[in-house]
Amino acid sequence: MNRVQPDPRGALRCAEDVTITRLPFGGAVLINGRTLALLECADPDAAILAALLADPAQRRPHNDQMAAVLERTASRLLDDGWLVAAPNGGDGR
Repeated sequence: MNRVQPDPRGALRCAEDVTITRLPFGGAVLINGRTLALLECADPDAAILAALLADPAQRRPHNDQMAAVLERTASRLLDDGWLVAAPNGGDGR
C-alpha cells in the first residue's frame, strides 16, 4: 500500500478507535476499541506521547536528539495506526 505519510511534526491525534488513558502512577495505555489491541507506555514514553499530541503551536522547542526521538516515535505510531494527522490542527484528543 502506497499512502502518503503525515508529517510527524504536525498536529497529531489518536486514531478514531483509539483511547488513551493516563495512569495515576505514571505512564499511559492506548487501547484500540475495534481490534482490542493494547499499547502500554512507561512514564518516559507517555511523556513523548504527550509531546506528540500537544498542539504544535504550544510545543516547546527540542534539541536535535529529542526532535529525532519524537519524529521516530511519531512515525512508528502513525505506521501502526495508533495516531493520525489531526485535521485543521486538531486537539490531540
